[in-house]
Amino acid sequence: MAIKLKILKTWINKDYTIIFQTSILAPKEQNLPKKTHLLIDLRQQSFGLRLGADKPGQATANHAFIQIMRKHIAQATIKEILRDSTQGDLYIPLLSGPQGEGFWYIKIANSKPPLASLVDPAATVQVSYGQKGTFTKKHQLANQPAWSTFESILPELTLQLASDDIGGEDDLNSDKDAEHNDAENPIPEDQRELSSRLKRKLKTTRKNLEKLRGDLPSKADVDRVKLEAIHLQRYAYLVAPDAFELNLEASQTSHESALRIELDPDMSIGRNIEAAYERSRKMERKFKMGREQIEQFESYEKDLLDDIDSLKTEAQPESYWLKLIAKYKLPNLDLQSKGASGSATPIAKPYKTYISSTGHVILVGKGARENDVLTKAARTNDYWVHAVGVTGSHVIIPCTPDIRSALDSKLLKEAAMLALNSSRLKDDFAGECYVTRRASLKKQKGMAAGLWKIDQSETVFVRYKEEELQKLLQSIKA
Repeated sequence: MAIKLKILKTWINKDYTIIFQTSILAPKEQNLPKKTHLLIDLRQQSFGLRLGADKPGQATANHAFIQIMRKHIAQATIKEILRDSTQGDLYIPLLSGPQGEGFWYIKIANSKPPLASLVDPAATVQVSYGQKGTFTKKHQLANQPAWSTFESILPELTLQLASDDIGGEDDLNSDKDAEHNDAENPIPEDQRELSSRLKRKLKTTRKNLEKLRGDLPSKADVDRVKLEAIHLQRYAYLVAPDAFELNLEASQTSHESALRIELDPDMSIGRNIEAAYERSRKMERKFKMGREQIEQFESYEKDLLDDIDSLKTEAQPESYWLKLIAKYKLPNLDLQSKGASGSATPIAKPYKTYISSTGHVILVGKGARENDVLTKAARTNDYWVHAVGVTGSHVIIPCTPDIRSALDSKLLKEAAMLALNSSRLKDDFAGECYVTRRASLKKQKGMAAGLWKIDQSETVFVRYKEEELQKLLQSIKA
């Protein structure tokens, strides 16, 4: 079975990237994630395609390129991504019907700056997008692609994705890491916790790196602004009083293309020249500092990947953990006590884990301080349940795709039963509970352990039998 990418959603990012959210259709042995994001990078300094777990921020679906694509292609599958090795151009065929009838495709020209064009089966360019803007004037593509001479790079992209298993959300139980905890060389709980911390730091680093790349001006923009300042000074005598621009023909410029220089009509020509050189200096500084920051973040990202990999593969000594904690300036781990044999004993979790009759995990805090730890670690869309009007345990239901929009009624009842059983209402076998998302809770400064402010919540009243409760309590996970 060949690897395919089915397009689910499309966005345009303000840093000149087109983003496709795709589901991956591939053999199980490939060990690929179910979903990924295909990024078409249209910046000169980072031109190319990437597959990544996260959708970059500041992306919008309200764009002409996306609207025109949706109008003509309701659904599409990517079976291959091709590269013209002579020109450096990339091609993405978008298959939405019988291939014999022709197909739409995206041509990503490795020009200066790069340009993405949506082309129909008749070789008509419907829309183009790049750093110079969006163009919707239809025209015929100059040269037909020589498909047979192109090389496929989709396997190469997915191979990189398979080798990088970092980037997904870490759940509270760290079950994914626990799979590597084999009997011969068990990974200690503290080491898995340290690995989770580094993964979160890696995710933040990648977001910062993406933002830096988006804010970085291209070398072409830096050169253009500098060129404008030089030519404005050279041709200052052509500027009329109160002019708002200076237009130079290709024969007058050093790079043999026409040049349009914007002016401030309220300033003298001398002040306009000074302002032009100041803009040039600022952009050069921004480019230089931005490149330095990007290189630092890329080096930092590589270190994180290497260190996370070392924590996943085998148990490391405590001295190694402390070295990483100091290196990345992390809070100290509450290190486990050592037994007589020197092996680590499992650290006590701040919560109890129950499995509901629906198969979902329910986490119950063990005490006031443990409630804080549990709720702080929960994700914003996880569900939070607590008995109304009394002290008791915080109950967290980690959100899964099937309960993203609403909780199953049976699951909600069982979570409420655990919340009531962990409060002063335990002997009543009935009571009212708050039900809300973690995002609706706030821990304000000075609040006592276990106490949180609820911004928005619903309530549910449940009544249950002791037999129901006992059956649920027996589902506790060791």
